[in-house]
Amino acid sequence: YNVRGFMDEKFRHNLDNFIERYAEEPLPDIACFQEYMSDARDIELIDELFEGYHKRMTTESGNLMVCTFSRYPIIATGEISGENRGTSQWCDVVIRRDTVRVFNNHLYTTSITSDDSEQIADGRILRDGSRMASIVDRIASNSAIRAEHVDTLRTVIDATPYRHIVCGDFNDTPMSYVYRCISENLSDAFVEQGSGYGYTFRPMRSLLRIDYILYTDDVECRSYTADMECNLSDHLPLMVNMKLKK
Repeated sequence: YNVRGFMDEKFRHNLDNFIERYAEEPLPDIACFQEYMSDARDIELIDELFEGYHKRMTTESGNLMVCTFSRYPIIATGEISGENRGTSQWCDVVIRRDTVRVFNNHLYTTSITSDDSEQIADGRILRDGSRMASIVDRIASNSAIRAEHVDTLRTVIDATPYRHIVCGDFNDTPMSYVYRCISENLSDAFVEQGSGYGYTFRPMRSLLRIDYILYTDDVECRSYTADMECNLSDHLPLMVNMKLKK
């Protein structure tokens, strides 16, 4: 779940709303957050919510983190840094007697602003050639940055000795090089168990699927849900139920 630094669409602090929403719900065994703001007001409430969990944070940019909470022990962790242009974290989690490597990713931004999204949504962008050209240039440039990061990430994925799950905000669509590179030899939870259009990014008329949960063939995905009622972030939270195959 990309929690957007615990800020709503008007950049108002909303961590209390996050706590209120999830305090009464069963928590997942493993939770992967992107844009987790380590110095947000009342951030200690997140640790209280996940009391008893193992926690690993990787610095992304300043006080923004990629953060993983696990009910199961974490015996090793590492990172693939994009030098403030995307971050990937991996955690080796022991589930009973099996070790599973979980990759938690936040790849480099699309640089699409809220104002860009509004102009696209209401059609004004079609009357502003320079703004449209700017958006196209930003998308192309940032896509190249993500591609460089994901080439390194793919090398680490290929060297993983355990079954693994690769999730997070890729900031790219299923037609992109980034998705094709990361998803090679992996199953996509939405493709296997999802339904409908499958968007995960709320702006831009809810057209984009840019958040993913992928996994190796020795893991079975039993269900996939994107919570379309949740408006705590500009992204939707994704939830899967998985089983380790014998």
